[in-house]
Amino acid sequence: MDNGTLAKASRPRQSYSRKPNLTAVRAAGHDMLRLVNRRILINIISDRQPISRAEIAKISGLNKTTISTITSEMLKDRCVVEDGLGQTTPVGGKPPTPLRLNNHRYGIFGLDIRADETILALSDFNSRLVARRRFKTGPQPRPFLQKIGKEIVRLHQEHREFVEMAGTGVSLPGLVDNNKGTFLMSVVLPWRDFPVVQCLEEATSLPVIIDNSARCSALAEIWHSKAQYKHVRNLLYVSVSSGLACGLIIEGGLYRGGNNTAGQFGHISIELNGPKCRCGQRGCWDLYASDKATISRYQRLRNRRGGRAPSMRKLIELVESGDTAAAEAVGESARYLGLGIAGLINGLDPDVIVIGGEITRAWGLIEPIISRGAKGSLLGARASTIPIRRSAFEVRPSLKGALTLVLNELLSVPPIG
Repeated sequence: MDNGTLAKASRPRQSYSRKPNLTAVRAAGHDMLRLVNRRILINIISDRQPISRAEIAKISGLNKTTISTITSEMLKDRCVVEDGLGQTTPVGGKPPTPLRLNNHRYGIFGLDIRADETILALSDFNSRLVARRRFKTGPQPRPFLQKIGKEIVRLHQEHREFVEMAGTGVSLPGLVDNNKGTFLMSVVLPWRDFPVVQCLEEATSLPVIIDNSARCSALAEIWHSKAQYKHVRNLLYVSVSSGLACGLIIEGGLYRGGNNTAGQFGHISIELNGPKCRCGQRGCWDLYASDKATISRYQRLRNRRGGRAPSMRKLIELVESGDTAAAEAVGESARYLGLGIAGLINGLDPDVIVIGGEITRAWGLIEPIISRGAKGSLLGARASTIPIRRSAFEVRPSLKGALTLVLNELLSVPPIG
């Protein structure tokens, strides 16, 4: 092998694979690079706080001068604060001054809208809840959201400790158009083609971001389950509730698709001659693995077709008390979950599958059934090693995700190219 061939062979292999978007070019100019570096530093501080400037330099690879310049800007902007004095080094000298995020730099509102109940929450910049309000979801969106808007304004006035209110994130149970800020439709909520963003922004004078509940939940997992998913870049969240939908994280970012409808895997048919779904198709995965399917199955097993149906929470309590019909109904849904998840793993190859919903309260029962059902239909040896886990959030992951929609805007690194 000659020297030229050796030099060529020894070059590190590049892993760049993203085609630049020439219709909306974002070149890496000085201001863009500065913003990227600032966001990286904020994330390091958020993840490791309190942390010294020397540790930040070591982790980021940036030189100490750049670190000093950016952290000085963030201190002036009140984005971070100094947190006492750190430990002295073995050779003595002035101890470092650790940095942490300033809790009161931003207040963040999150609104989790479901068919029956809506929760409004206010958190600080470190994602600690400051206030929480419950409402019965109204059948007409405009008067209901105007009512919510008044409460947001009241909380804003009440909590003057924040330098700035960053905005409101809204989780919705159905299809949304993020670009237009419109809630399109849902099989569980009778709102249709309503401009949620415009209505709430007019009522609150704050920026508003919307998304569906499954994608919000996926975003919450990747941002807030730091220890569990520190090295995870590709995550698939399966939301099991009255319906079934998914949220997909690809290379650390939320994937919405070309028409903002990505994640509707609940309406993939797994039985072409199956019963008719609410969406108009037949044999959808939703009909076999959702909470509604589980409760209906239990009613049939108990011959209670005309009786009052239990809630999913009550059904899980029946499983825990030893009700064999409840265990069978839940176990059958778990089998169908595994069947559908196998197809998603084969098609998407995520680093991890996360399942959320009331059904995960029976994790000891359903996890082995889901794993057997999924791993029996997987392609390739690596696919069988992909972990299937329950959500890190037992209560309302979509609320955490609604708050995270705004936090994501404050902390995520902008695309270049």
